[in-house]
Amino acid sequence: MDKILVEFINTLELSLKKVQQEVGDGAGMAKLTISQLQYIEAIGSLGEPTITDIAHQLGITKASVTAGVNKLVQMGYVTKAQSAEDRRVFHVSLTEASQQLVQTKKQALQAYGAFIEAALTAEEAVQLEGILTKLVHHFQAN
Repeated sequence: MDKILVEFINTLELSLKKVQQEVGDGAGMAKLTISQLQYIEAIGSLGEPTITDIAHQLGITKASVTAGVNKLVQMGYVTKAQSAEDRRVFHVSLTEASQQLVQTKKQALQAYGAFIEAALTAEEAVQLEGILTKLVHHFQAN
């Protein structure tokens, strides 16, 4: 089990990198670090979060998020707007460029999922979904 699991993880990682390179080069993903992609994904999932919201979502310090967000502002991937209720608070949102990047990545992952599913019978797909659900819960709990 260990040998095939390691081989599967390595194959999956290489295959995902290939898909991200193919999709990402056109969408501007190649210019971004993994951390910057994580910030963009967190902002996209949270809507118009504050720096504190992003820090909480990613489990990192507000100082790190502030620096990362400021870099993304300079690169044109996010905007910051001061809150009307509390001038100390800034809300962060995705620009059209980063929204396109998120959408492109989502489409690539859906295509990748379909590629994997095509290799399985209907029964195997149901079994794999159950196993993956169990693994996701295990990873999230730890």
